[in-house]
This record gives sequence, C-alpha cells and structure tokens, in this order.
Amino acid sequence: MPRPRPLVAALALSIALTSACSSDSGDATSSTTLRIGLSAESGALDPHAFTGNFLMLDALYEPLVGYGEDGRLEPGLAESWTVAPDGRQVTFDLRDGVRFTDGSPLDAAAVKWNFDRWVGNERFSFFRAAKVITSVRAADPDTVVLTLSEPYEPLLQELSIVRPVRLLSPKSVAADGTFQNPVGTGAWKLVSNSATGAVLARNDDHWGEKPRLERLEFTVIPDSQARVDALTNGEIDLIGGGYLAPITPVEAKSLDGRDDVRLLTGTPDVSIMLGFNPDGPAGDRAVREAVIRAVDTTALAKTLLLGYAEPARRVFPPDVPDSGTDLPPGFDQAAARRVLDTAGYRPQGEGRVKDGKRLSLRLLIPATPAEGQLDPRTMASAIAASLGQVGITVEIVPVDAAAYYDERAEARYDLTFFETLGAPYDPSSSVVSLFTSSARAPLWATPAVEDLVDRALFARDPATRAAAYRNLYDAVAADAGFVPLVYRPRLWAVRSAVQGFSVPPTDVDLALTGVTVR
Repeated sequence: MPRPRPLVAALALSIALTSACSSDSGDATSSTTLRIGLSAESGALDPHAFTGNFLMLDALYEPLVGYGEDGRLEPGLAESWTVAPDGRQVTFDLRDGVRFTDGSPLDAAAVKWNFDRWVGNERFSFFRAAKVITSVRAADPDTVVLTLSEPYEPLLQELSIVRPVRLLSPKSVAADGTFQNPVGTGAWKLVSNSATGAVLARNDDHWGEKPRLERLEFTVIPDSQARVDALTNGEIDLIGGGYLAPITPVEAKSLDGRDDVRLLTGTPDVSIMLGFNPDGPAGDRAVREAVIRAVDTTALAKTLLLGYAEPARRVFPPDVPDSGTDLPPGFDQAAARRVLDTAGYRPQGEGRVKDGKRLSLRLLIPATPAEGQLDPRTMASAIAASLGQVGITVEIVPVDAAAYYDERAEARYDLTFFETLGAPYDPSSSVVSLFTSSARAPLWATPAVEDLVDRALFARDPATRAAAYRNLYDAVAADAGFVPLVYRPRLWAVRSAVQGFSVPPTDVDLALTGVTVR
C-alpha cells in the first residue's frame, strides 16, 4: 500500500557505496554519471510488494499507462487502449518488440501473469482496480483484455501507479512465485543494491527514448542536513522529492540563491489535514467547528514552512484532477469562541467546561519526523497554542512510528494528522483511504459520505464525475469533518553542473531522460 508520506525518523550518515559500486564507477563528475542522495536503503525491489523505494521501482519497471503533466494519461507499455461502450471491458494493445532486460518478451501472457499476482488480493484493496477487475485474458500475444465487475472510470489512472501495477519479468521469481531478481522493461537496470547505496546502468535496449546519462549512483545518507552538505560539497548531484531525499523548508531556505546549486519547487500535490475522532469530545460538531475556526493555516504555511507551503482550502491541492473548489476561509477565533459558548462550553480558568467536564483533546502524533519533513511536534505545538486561545485544552501525545499507526487505527486520539497520497494516486485512492470505513484509519467516514465516494469513483463521464467529487467534499465540509492545513511543498535541488533536470510530474517519477552533468 502506498504510505502517506509519513511524519517518521532518520539516523546517521553513510556516504560509501558498496565495493561493487566503486569498482567500476568511473569518473563520477563525467557527463555520463549522476550521483543521487537517498534517504534510506532501497529495499527489496519487488513491484508487487510494499518494499522498495518508489523512484528505484519507477526506474526499473514500467506500467501499461503513463501519468504525465497535469494528470494527463499517456501510452506506456500499452500503445493504445479501448474501453467498451458499457465500461465493463478494457482492451490494451501492447507495444511491439518490447523485452525485459533478461531478454524475455513483454507479451500478453507476461502481462496476465503480472496482473494475476495482485488482482483480487486484499493487500491491495487501497485502490479499487484490485477489486473491480474480475478477469484478465491474453486475447493474442499483443492484446490484453480486462473485464470489470462494473464500469470504473479511475481504472486507467490507477494502472499508472508504481506498485503493484508495474510489470516484472515472469523469469524473476522462483518456482514457488517468490521474488528473486528486479527485472523490468525500464530505461534503467540494476547493477548493485545494498544498505549503503545502489547503482543503475542505462538499458541500451529500451524501446523508448534513452537517457543521455549512462549510470546512476545512489548514496544512502539518512540525515537530511548531511545530504544538503553532501550536495553543496559536490559529493552528490541531486536531492529532493517526497520519497528520494526530502528537503526541509529550513534547508531549502539555505540553498535558495546559491550560485552552485539550483533549488526547484513544484506544484504541490499533497495536503496535510487535521482529522477528528467522532467517538470522543470531537464527536460534538461544535467542537469540530471551533477547531476549524481556531487554526490560522496562513500563519502555519508562512512561519512553520517558511513560505514554501500554501495554506490549504480543500481536500486536495487545486492542480489534482477533480479536486473540487475552495472552501470559505475558516480562521476566525472570535467565531470559534461564540460556537463554544452557544454549545455550553463555559470558560473556566484557561480552559472550558461543560457539564462539569473539562474540554480537552488528545492530539496523537509520531514522536519523530519523516526524514526531511517538518517535525510533527512543531505543527502540533502551533495548533495546540491556537486552540488554547479559544479555551480548548490540547494534550500532545507523541508515540513511536509503529505505535502511532496502530493507535490511529484503533482511534486512540481526538485529533491527528492525515495526508493525501499525492499524484498519481489521487483523487481515487485517497478518497478510499480517507473516507471509507474499510480503510484502516479513515479521516471521516459516514454512510452518507461512503455513498458519495462510490458515486464519484463509478461516475461514467467527466462532468458527472467532477460533480460527484465536489458533492463528496462538500458533504465532509458540511459535517465539519476535517481541517485543511497546508499543501506540502515539492522541493528538489541539483548542483549547477546538472543540466536538463526539472521537477517531475509526480514525486514517484525518476524523470532523467534529458539530464546531463557537465
């Protein structure tokens, strides 16, 4: 399952590559090699599992359908596709002559074999494609036919994500189906992979436009500031992105304006939100509305994220397809106090009391931040201070990463943070994970909201779909079901010697085709 970019932890510095990496690395400053910082080891690069760095998987494996700029769907390993008039069948015409890097053909039988590894598997229920596909048929060597239980418009977009839909060579597994070797059809192939780094070499037999670079050398540097130092010292060439080597706003500020480094910012595709547990004090709508009114999201974006983030006004950032329209501005602390007064929460000391019980909310957060991301304690403290100004007491409860997700799933909180998944998963995958009771820890799920999720996912035409998503967002907002906080910044940085790099369409893309190093 794709994880929301978690608010998780980091360790120490390790710059050395494996001996396999260094023995044939050549001149790392040549125009044929790009050196890339990596926040953690790549893991087992199985596209049908939940291990493996997203960008490494993207480099090695390809989908039938690609995700381009502005959410535009493009031909991938499928040259074209046809959707039946009733929407219950999709036929893919595969590209001719494509081979995996082990030499085996990318044909319909190989595609069916890949789909059979994840279709119907509960592990992948976070996206509906795994449920609505009822059969996969190799009509002929170049043609794959998917049959659906019902028309499902997001199917093609969901086939562009990284896992589990990317295509692995059937020769890459043992007789019992256990993954062994990372062999795909991508523009790159794996040379080595270890805890300290990885090396990819250009796939000179790739069917598409070939990279100008010949070699990618990844170095694991767990500490975010150490990665920035390695970049400015000329030890690596590229950092950034949500899943590669994240950059904090403080680090971005230090890089901005340097002559030897270019800082690039992309259109945000992830929202950070504050969610409520309806089974506690936040089950009272007046409390939720007061929280919404108490938090100054403009100040959060400006002071905590140093202006690199934008205050959020909807579930998804505006450039996400079918993201709806902006909600009215929520910040109004005087209104928050009036709401609480009207609901019977009377001021007492620095807090409020109703029916003899103090209004206190438990804000659950992970104890340590994700590498390169804002420390959740910083945002939690700012929110607690804002709520304190209207008389709501907040207890900040930091727990370790493993316990955090368990406690969130068990609803042991009154408030906690949520994030959307980002492109190319949104909006369909996020609305399932945020607004349905089948999700492990939904943001807001009621029977009425879940019905609206289905209406949006199964809409048959663009206008109906856009209206259905808008109705969903409006219903959650009408319930005062969440607080939109900020749209997370997308930050990348390269040495000035790197030419041709631009912020990719998504943070799971390794878009390096036209890149060179002087």
